[in-house]
Parts: sequence; C-alpha cells; structure tokens
Amino acid sequence: MFYFFATQFLRFNILFANIQIHIVYNKKKTSFFFKKFSSPQYFHYICSCIYYLHIVYMNKKIISLKDFEITPNENVIERSQNFQSYIDQMEQFDCKSYWVMARTGVGAKMQIEGYDGEVSAYISNDYLSMSQRPETKEAGINAVLKYGTGASAAQAIGGYLDIHKQLEGGIAKFVGQGDAILFSSGFGANAGLLRAILGKNDIAYIDSYIHTSATSGLIGTNVKHIGHNDIDYLDMILEREMGKYQTRLVIIDGVYSQNGDLSKLPEYIAVCKKHNCLLMMDDAHGIGVMGENGRGTADYYNCLGQVDIITGTFSKSFGCVGGFVAASKKLIQYLRYYADSNVFSAAMTPQVAASSLKALELIQTRPEIRKKLWTNVNYLRKRLTEEGFDIGCSVSAIFPIMVRDNRKVYEIARELQKRCIFVSGITYPAVRTKEARLRVSVLASHEIEQLEQLVTALLEIRKSIPF
Repeated sequence: MFYFFATQFLRFNILFANIQIHIVYNKKKTSFFFKKFSSPQYFHYICSCIYYLHIVYMNKKIISLKDFEITPNENVIERSQNFQSYIDQMEQFDCKSYWVMARTGVGAKMQIEGYDGEVSAYISNDYLSMSQRPETKEAGINAVLKYGTGASAAQAIGGYLDIHKQLEGGIAKFVGQGDAILFSSGFGANAGLLRAILGKNDIAYIDSYIHTSATSGLIGTNVKHIGHNDIDYLDMILEREMGKYQTRLVIIDGVYSQNGDLSKLPEYIAVCKKHNCLLMMDDAHGIGVMGENGRGTADYYNCLGQVDIITGTFSKSFGCVGGFVAASKKLIQYLRYYADSNVFSAAMTPQVAASSLKALELIQTRPEIRKKLWTNVNYLRKRLTEEGFDIGCSVSAIFPIMVRDNRKVYEIARELQKRCIFVSGITYPAVRTKEARLRVSVLASHEIEQLEQLVTALLEIRKSIPF
C-alpha cells in the first residue's frame, strides 16, 4: 500500500515540478534516485513527504529474525544476503541489542563499544558476581599453573582430571542427586542428555517456555507441547497415553529465563509420580539463587531429591562456563558413554573447574552474598510495581519489562543507552513476536543508586514512548 500511494504522489508532483524520479524496489528495500528538479524547496518538500510515508510503512512492518529462518524458497546464500536488511534496520533504529562488544568483564558496570566511560549494565546472568571475586580468580589462576590452560582431551580418553571429579561430586550433593557429569556448556548438557536417553519409541512432554538447548536435543524423538505450567493438561495427556511409549519424560525449567517465573515443581512431581513418568528440570537460573540455602528451585519448594534429572550451568550464579547433568549414579554412568556432547568434546578447562568449585564453596559458606542479591531484587520489584510497569509474574532476579512492540523495544533500549544504561531489548526468537520486552537482570553487585537510576530513566522515557 505504501508503494502505491508513494508512486501516485510522485506522479502528481512530477507534472508540476518537472522532476524525474526513478524508483528501484525489491522485496526488502526501496531506493529513490532524483535526477533533476526545478526548485530546491519543492524537492525538499517531496523528500519530506516520501520520508513520512516510509516511516508510516515501517511502523507497520518491522523486520524480525523470524523473516530469515530456513524456508523452502531460499538457499542459505540468498537468506544471508537478504539478512542485510535486518542489519540495516537496526542501524536505522540506532540501537544495538545483539553482538555488543565489551571491553571489560560483564557485570553491574561495564565498558562497551561506543562509550568512553562505564555504563550501568543489566544484561549479565552472573547473579552473585562470582566472575569478579578475587577468590574465584585466584582458584582459576592456580589451576592453570598446576594443570595448564586446557584438559586437551575428552574426559572419556584422558581429559578427566581430579578437579572434575571433585566438582561432579560437589554439585551432585548440592542439588540433592546421586552423581553428576560435566559438559563444556549448559547447552551441551541439555542437548547431549536428551539425545542419549530419548529415541523414536520415547516421548518428551515439554513446557512451552523451556530453553532452546533442550528442544535441540529432541529432534530424534516424539515431542508434545504442554501449556506453560499447565498441570491439568499434562495430567490428562499422561493418563491418555499410558503405555504408549517406552520412556516418558516431562521437561521443565526451574526458573524461566525470559519471564523470571518459577515452575510449579511440587505439582509436576506429584503428577509424574502418579503416571510413572520421569521429570527433568533445567535449573540454570535457579541454582545458587533460589531457596534458603541457594540449592535451587527444589530447595525453594523443599523438594530436594524428588526430581529425577536436574541440569544446570556454571555460567550463571557460578560466574564461569560449562554445564552438568545430575541424576542417579546408574543414569550418570550411562551418560558417560552415550552423551555425545561429553564423549566427543574436550573436557572443561582446569581453570573453569577450579573457579566453579570455589564459587560452589562461597555459595555455601557466604550467604550474605545471596542476601545482597535479594535486597536488590526486592527493591527493584517494589519500585517497578509502584510505578506501574508490567513485569509479569517474575519472582526471581530476572525482570521482564513488557513492551509488546518490537519497534518500541528498540527505541526504549536506545534511549536507555543514551543515558549510559545498558539493557537488552528482547524480541523473536528469544520470545514470541508479540511478547517483546526489556530484560533486566539484577546482580548482587548492583547498588541501590543504580537501580533507582534505572527506574527514573524508564519513567522519563515513558513520557514520550508510552509502554
């Protein structure tokens, strides 16, 4: 429609201004070339009108990452070439939410590209700020001096170090399981686990909001989606499909990474026991944070030892990288031979293992760190709620400030960045297209003054960009 009106408008003006205008259009982009004109003022007028029409059109059609997913109509070369239109759009918005380069470690204050000084940042999942603690740094340095910079082999064929075994035992006990196995990433832990235990005669019942790392491991098995925390539907479908599959596995998160809400874990445990079904919980965002002792979502609900499989990562509360699966000793023994992302990948580096071990120790012996985090979380929740911002059902350190408009998300993020506040605008594929939001992660190392600065900035921006 935009191109029709623009063309008719130009035809009309050409008659009176003796202007020759050539319009080049393709699927993603329109360009206007002006060859000659009779009046600079009139030329400016026409350009302004075209620009206005273009803005009207762009407000209706925002290019998203969904537009460049695999389709039967384009090969990878064509998709990658057309993807430039998304990059162009982000440059027009003057807001870089993805692939922002940092010049310092990630934390409550950072130095990032485009800024001379520090910015207040709310993009880290290092909730307890373990990555910057002197104790975890020293442990990692000492491990490098003792073992070298890498394990240099897969665990199965010689890369299995004594500190790996110590970390496996420590994390298994901490989350209430019999044993654990380490992976080079949390993504690899989920994907490798599920590829190893589920096949064509099995099924996974998955919460709609589970992490992509889990869904990536389900390609070779049957999958059924259940609504978010929809226990009644799960109960019904498990009853109806009793005896239909060899292994039945329900997959949930402990803390959901974009909404910040919790699973209804006690109800999931009850319904899985009722129907003789296994329960897997990805507690990447819960371990170290949730519960009286920081032992995760099961600790929060007083359900330790009642979940069949717990997965997690060391990239959140531990301030490192890598992942784990914790379960019964027999299942972990099986995974040591069949989890491909462990068997065919180099082992976790000595530095990461040692720093994670130290972080685990501090989580258990320094509760004041977690207390500081929750002081910050509770303060920000109170202030955002008081000022009428929509933060959904968040009860964790993750705050989704709902905007529900892709364009506004980028505009708000840009205005925050102008005020030296770095918050990520989250759109598809991280969330559904109509659930665009700002994602704010609170850390123990944030100061109350920073949190108040964020609220003040959001209030100022809301005056010109309602959300």
